[in-house]
Amino acid sequence: MSRSLNDLVPEMKIKAENVRNKCRLNGVDILIYYTLRSLKEQAILYRQSWMDSSVIQTKIDSLKAKGFDFLAKILVEVGPQKYTGWVTSAAPGESYHNYGMAIDAVPLKGNEPLWNYKGNEKEWDIYGEAVESEGLTWGGRFKRTDMPHAQLTSDSNPLRSHTPEEIRKMLKI
Repeated sequence: MSRSLNDLVPEMKIKAENVRNKCRLNGVDILIYYTLRSLKEQAILYRQSWMDSSVIQTKIDSLKAKGFDFLAKILVEVGPQKYTGWVTSAAPGESYHNYGMAIDAVPLKGNEPLWNYKGNEKEWDIYGEAVESEGLTWGGRFKRTDMPHAQLTSDSNPLRSHTPEEIRKMLKI
């Protein structure tokens, strides 16, 4: 797990720094707690999100059918994980965190993270406005709301718009 802005692609790094600065100018500090995420970390989080193992198998089969065998293999290799409730709908390669093109951040009050939107609407809205003013896509607008998430592109899944070869190059594998 990385929190380093240096692990982001240059354009995302600049935008993340700008988001943090815009939030500060509006009286809100943020903690950027996730930047680059490895494929293995993504696989673990994905598996933790699903109690039904048939969902995992369906994803493995789908990845293989589309030529993403190398991503399906990672999902298999991490093995079953303890169900923790929904964390992510993105399997390995499906999250822009895997490419250094996304951050997760949370507003702070003092040094305490404000994880809940309810009761902290002002702080979260300042964060969301800063994200969108930088031309980033904010997870607060997703169908399945992901308030901390911000990404460089509006495309919901890199695997839908890139070939397996392109994905390998993007991931540098």
